[in-house]
Amino acid sequence: MGKSVRWILAVTVGLLAAIGVGAAVTHYLQEPYNPGFLDFPTVVALHVVLGGVYLALAPFQFVRRIRSRHLNYHRWAGRMLVSVGLVIGLSALFMALVIPKGGWPERVVIGLFGSLFLFALVEGFLNIRAGRVAQHREWMIRAFAIGLAIATARLIFFPALLITMTDPSEKLFGTLLVVSLAVAFVVHAGVAELWIHSTRRSGALRAKRAKLKAKGVKAE
Repeated sequence: MGKSVRWILAVTVGLLAAIGVGAAVTHYLQEPYNPGFLDFPTVVALHVVLGGVYLALAPFQFVRRIRSRHLNYHRWAGRMLVSVGLVIGLSALFMALVIPKGGWPERVVIGLFGSLFLFALVEGFLNIRAGRVAQHREWMIRAFAIGLAIATARLIFFPALLITMTDPSEKLFGTLLVVSLAVAFVVHAGVAELWIHSTRRSGALRAKRAKLKAKGVKAE
């Protein structure tokens, strides 16, 4: 994978993460578009606040220099982010199933990709515990891609609202929300798989070196 592509991807991820963090920070500065949020303030707060934390810290887990020079930090932050991610995923499933703005379509979309997010997190954690660094890397890329998709969904959803002049009380609002989420999740999952497959060989080699370094063995 060329350096230019890596830089473009890095900048894109940084911008999307910033959008996600910004959305979390400004969440309580506006009226909730979903009145159901007011019925479960603790669940919503956990999802919003921890979602901001996840998007702020997770990108640095993929920075090679940080991983190689600060391995203990990478491990500590990884364990913390897995814990945070589990809360985010479970709270997302709860909100989608109990208080969906988009009805059953939202339940289906969030239910599917929320479950995939949780599955990828658990797989990533189990693989690193088993010493399978390359597989750990791939599953964590999948989890992060799905988590980051919420920022892309906003870039689709809000322009659609402006174009259609849709009010939150209208049924079209929920439809646009679901379509935005579905498109964002599919695009991010697809890009993640393309990245994994195109970097699998180099990622496996780096994972092998990292594993040897962790054991105190000099890589050839």
